[in-house]
Amino acid sequence: MLNSVGNILQFYNTDKFINLYGFGGAVPPYNKRPSHCFALNGDILNPRVNGLDAVVNCYREAINKTNLYGPTHFSSILQQVNSHIEADPGNYQNQKFNVLLIITDGIINDMRQTIDEVVRGSKSPLAIIIVGVGDADFSNMETLDGDDEALWSSRYNKYCDADIVQFVPFNEFKNNPTLLAKETLMELPGQLLNYMRKRNIEPLPRTDMQRRQLEKQLSMRAAN
Repeated sequence: MLNSVGNILQFYNTDKFINLYGFGGAVPPYNKRPSHCFALNGDILNPRVNGLDAVVNCYREAINKTNLYGPTHFSSILQQVNSHIEADPGNYQNQKFNVLLIITDGIINDMRQTIDEVVRGSKSPLAIIIVGVGDADFSNMETLDGDDEALWSSRYNKYCDADIVQFVPFNEFKNNPTLLAKETLMELPGQLLNYMRKRNIEPLPRTDMQRRQLEKQLSMRAAN
């Protein structure tokens, strides 16, 4: 799943560095209590890894070293991501858009706080993709998706500025990686364009180097 989605997203990541967090795990030396936001590479001050291969390797290592531990909370990671984006949201000369991919096998146990953080993030250059793995009841994820009704935050006393969440049940697409990637990324282009248009941010003209890089990327995708 990481490869199916990551192979597409990596072409839009210019520096190839990815912040990698875990949640719902007991992390040494605190083996008997859950952490709701920890760095998968072990360095919370610098949780970045370089490239998709490093993401997969780091994830596999963390699975072997971390004891899965409930309950499932999303709000701590969302707080971390929101604070990171708000500190440097970008501008016309330094255009940025962030994608938070959450992989979970559990029901959300801090729904109200999670909704607050989604509403907070809806004003930022952010899209949230949640992939539910397993046979748990993911009805709360559909609520976060916000397709039927805009999310309301009691903390911020406002509705979402935009629909920034996409939920995908992995089991429905696990035998078709192409369809999984398509379903997972379906709303992302519209979310990016919606954010930029609301703020009247025009695309920067491509440099010659960027044009060559884009042509190379498109030819690589066509070959695959």
